[in-house]
Amino acid sequence: MKFIGFIAAFLMIGTIILPAQTYKPAERVYVKTSDYVKGHFNGETPKKATIWVIGDLRDDINEVLNGADSTPVRYRYWRKDNKTLWKSNSVARTMPITAGVVVEDGKIVDITVMTYRESRGHEFQSRHHRVQYVGASITSDNNLTNSIDGISGSTLSVNSMKRMARMALLLHNDATSDD
Repeated sequence: MKFIGFIAAFLMIGTIILPAQTYKPAERVYVKTSDYVKGHFNGETPKKATIWVIGDLRDDINEVLNGADSTPVRYRYWRKDNKTLWKSNSVARTMPITAGVVVEDGKIVDITVMTYRESRGHEFQSRHHRVQYVGASITSDNNLTNSIDGISGSTLSVNSMKRMARMALLLHNDATSDD
């Protein structure tokens, strides 16, 4: 009888503790980085460039992130003429979303979810939602010029995508300001 009680206790503890430690949502890879870059630069892959996040740019990015993510010291990006492509990560609820943002002449040309790691809320990666960002630029107070509608159940993912769009626009404007 003690043996059955021991097994029951072991199974109860295992169902409570073990799933919390081993749970990891599926990682959905929608597009590989190399394919995304080539797709926006006519089959070519421009040389990567680096932008250092210092001074006013750091302050602006900290304002956009508002504590949601840590501020990187630098960003790597691809550039050809006045078109830049940024790959960034932002945490939605518990896991980071990887997105690519293409900016040309200070406006978003494309924004795509490359990898999604959350267990729910992936609906925001649909074309219907992403088209809202096309043509958006950034205002003087670091907001998007386009109004972005949210999706019920995907609020944190949508907010994460907005942050990445705003960061890409800030970084693009800084990277192309010397032209």
